[in-house]
Amino acid sequence: MKVYQYLNRIFVGVSIIILPVACSLQETNVNPNASTEVSVSAVLTGAEVALGFNVGVNAGLIANIYIQQASGANGDAASFDNYTTSSQYFNSTWKGFYGDVLDELKIVKTAAAQQQLPYYSGIARILSVYSYGTLTDLFGDIPYKESLYGNNITNPAYDKQEDIYKDLQAQLDSALLELAAPAANNKGALPASDDVIFGGNIDRWKSFAYTLKARYAIHLSKINSTGAAQQVLAALYDGSRYRGIADNSADAQVVFGASTTNANPFYQQNSNRPGWIGLGASFVNLLNGNAVTDDPTRPEGALVDPRRAYFATPYPVGSATYRGSAPGVPGAFSVIGSYYGTATSPVILTSFVEAKFLEAEARWRINPADPLVKASLEAAIRASFAKVISNSSDPYATPEKQLAYITAKTTLKGESTTDLNTLITQKYIALFLQPEAWSDYRRTGFPALPLAKNAASVANPEGKIPRRIPYPQNEVSLNIHTPVGSGYQTPALWWDK
Repeated sequence: MKVYQYLNRIFVGVSIIILPVACSLQETNVNPNASTEVSVSAVLTGAEVALGFNVGVNAGLIANIYIQQASGANGDAASFDNYTTSSQYFNSTWKGFYGDVLDELKIVKTAAAQQQLPYYSGIARILSVYSYGTLTDLFGDIPYKESLYGNNITNPAYDKQEDIYKDLQAQLDSALLELAAPAANNKGALPASDDVIFGGNIDRWKSFAYTLKARYAIHLSKINSTGAAQQVLAALYDGSRYRGIADNSADAQVVFGASTTNANPFYQQNSNRPGWIGLGASFVNLLNGNAVTDDPTRPEGALVDPRRAYFATPYPVGSATYRGSAPGVPGAFSVIGSYYGTATSPVILTSFVEAKFLEAEARWRINPADPLVKASLEAAIRASFAKVISNSSDPYATPEKQLAYITAKTTLKGESTTDLNTLITQKYIALFLQPEAWSDYRRTGFPALPLAKNAASVANPEGKIPRRIPYPQNEVSLNIHTPVGSGYQTPALWWDK
């Protein structure tokens, strides 16, 4: 579904852009048959659009600069590249999720309960889980049970991430029960075009929920590798019946419009601050068929990634070469390519590609010799190719080139470190610009990224790649319960210890 109209009430702050981008049009994507008591329809539309913006920039670009898919090449964005960003910049991330998304979703859930609209409630519950899950994976312990009460609780307590994770799974179970209700149980209109993610397709919302359950299960792989893997498969399968996201057409994503005011946030970023965000050398090196630690100017290898022309732009412009920015070194070269960098590009929340990578890793953790590991890995890469590649004349993306890449990159050698590196590195490429790739890096250490230059600071004394984000300055100043002394490494996230 494309987002052609936004709500007047929405103001989406895009933190890495530094200056906020306001989305305010005179019309809304409103289901005309929805209740007039509180328009759950209108509020849901706004919350979904705001979530797309915040996942794209206030979470995605920050996380993906840290893991060198993108780079803070110039301007104020350069501070993200060497982890010296002032904590005040994270105020927008915090406010973007709590104020612009979660507050709105709470309105939907409350009104849906009052109006007996279990489908709206289930959808809002899933998106709330996604939003809280994103926040806790960025910051660790966060306000959860006492959040969203406004002036009634001005200093909300911080909940432990372990407790939050348990409740996220319970909330997804509750959402699935709501979505399992007969349509007749909804005492009003059903979600339709006001749902800009799935157009009211309840089966796809269920698949989204099961895939999220699998995502949050795999995050616990450092705590209990086998147990986490078993929970992934239990989420994706009901016995032998697959119930996760089943193909690319069912991906959870927000697709933006062509006008300046409702364009994709990555496009807006590059339009408003050209040259500030480039692509990281580690990522472009992989696209070039080289190693993450190679010199960015090294000529392309023998096995170029078929997605290169869609994920990146050539550098110099008009050439056939691609180059990323070395971490911590200012200067933009290749930038975000056409698949994510045009006005109508999507922001992906989760996808069939991710689901198959989750399955591949889970099966590998349980039994590395399981032939379904390779089958799932191949399915994930094929799905990524099918989603991204559109130019049949691209000499690097012919069917023969795609097959050669898949054959080479899905070979598992029976050595645990090497095979995990293969799985996660391919997922790292496929989940370009999605914050989930940072969680994978923190869980596994792959791909083995080089350290950035000039990356030492008070908040990151050893200059290591960040494992969390410091709490925002506003929280530190205004909430007496904010944990003290947070930085880019400590205190460690519960699942990252």
